[in-house]
Amino acid sequence: MSDKFEEFVRQLNESAGVGDGGIDLVAEKEMWFKKADEFYSLVRESLDEYTSTGMASLDFVDISLSEELLGAYSMKEARISLGRQIVKLTPIGTFLVGARGRIDMKGPKGLARFVVVPPGTREPRIRISVGEKPTSSEPVAPPETWIWKIATPPPRITYIDVTKESFREALMGVVNG
Repeated sequence: MSDKFEEFVRQLNESAGVGDGGIDLVAEKEMWFKKADEFYSLVRESLDEYTSTGMASLDFVDISLSEELLGAYSMKEARISLGRQIVKLTPIGTFLVGARGRIDMKGPKGLARFVVVPPGTREPRIRISVGEKPTSSEPVAPPETWIWKIATPPPRITYIDVTKESFREALMGVVNG
């Protein structure tokens, strides 16, 4: 009976990429934290001249996230106060279709999505192959080099480079609509 269970557990681990040759979940989690820190640095830079004069404030709180592969973990959520308006920058996760991470900016009048994608990418490119390995000869940039971009709303998603100006525009959009 235990042999049957052992085989069952082994198959589940192999299908999840756990074990030899699988995904290094510790490295994936560390990269996700690093990418989130990079994003929050850009947020700080974008708002610095306003937070330094008291026109805006930027605070961080710990929140709990849970992902199937990573389990439960704690991460920072940013909260921007502008007048009486509060905007939250909430991490969504790292194991996502077409992206290596996502943070949502939610304000009283809208939502903006920030995603980690390969540099030079202008729109999502998802390939599905059933029963065989993909035959694409296009090289994919290593995940460590992927960058933050703003994802426009579906159904026609495009990516916009995140700069101080584009971040501020997204912030105005979620506050004013």
